[in-house]
Amino acid sequence: MTRVPTEADFAGLGSDLAVSLHFPDPPASTTAILLLFHGLGDAEAPFAAFARAVNLPGVLAIAVRGPSVLPPSLVAAATATFGQGPQHFHWGDDLRLDGAGQLDDDPGFDRAVQLVDGRLIQDVLVKKCGWRYDDVLLFGFGQGGTFALALAARVAARATAAAAAGSKPGDSNDFKGIVAIGAAVPSAVTGAPTAAPRFATPLLVCGAAGGEAVSEETKELLRRRFVSVETAAWQRASDEDNGMPRNRAEMLPIMQFIAKRLQR
Repeated sequence: MTRVPTEADFAGLGSDLAVSLHFPDPPASTTAILLLFHGLGDAEAPFAAFARAVNLPGVLAIAVRGPSVLPPSLVAAATATFGQGPQHFHWGDDLRLDGAGQLDDDPGFDRAVQLVDGRLIQDVLVKKCGWRYDDVLLFGFGQGGTFALALAARVAARATAAAAAGSKPGDSNDFKGIVAIGAAVPSAVTGAPTAAPRFATPLLVCGAAGGEAVSEETKELLRRRFVSVETAAWQRASDEDNGMPRNRAEMLPIMQFIAKRLQR
């Protein structure tokens, strides 16, 4: 039986998976759940404030803190581009530099997937409160968007492996939808077997027009693995400016996508 989660349900997550909750008014009106993942070097508080400002009707918003602390030596460089919060966290298993000396967009997300999928989604939302994966929307910014894509891919791959092993199909393991802002495409997506079924989770990718996040190459990579991929290219002065939406025109495609997903 499905019930609306309470703050007490999340008390056992511990400090390595801190969350901030925003309930709809009244909480009993909850019909969907939104998980928000911040960018590299940020924290959950600004995204909890974003959820309160958007205030989606009937949606319990859960802003999640990345499980790893960003080293002090990298805080200034990371937050200059990605995060403005008072604390600095990330989603990766490690922090690696690529060939250009920049932080690797895909540092591995095994630990974050285990925590978010295992303890937050499965233990609290599914087992304790009776919700399903297709009741859950994902919203990720920067590295948080890359993590959201990796999470969806890993959950779908687990379901495919279970089916191949003869397990009985259960509830859907596809999410209600993903909004990814300024995200890179993780190896969990590109490395999936060609013969594997495409992921059914609908996807909206946002970023500055002309930038890599919404490039034709990125869209092609995603469309090979996701059944439904929409894009929103923002007209900004810099192609590398993939910050959060700043006006109604940039926010509109996000709200339209979420509204469409909430109707289903």
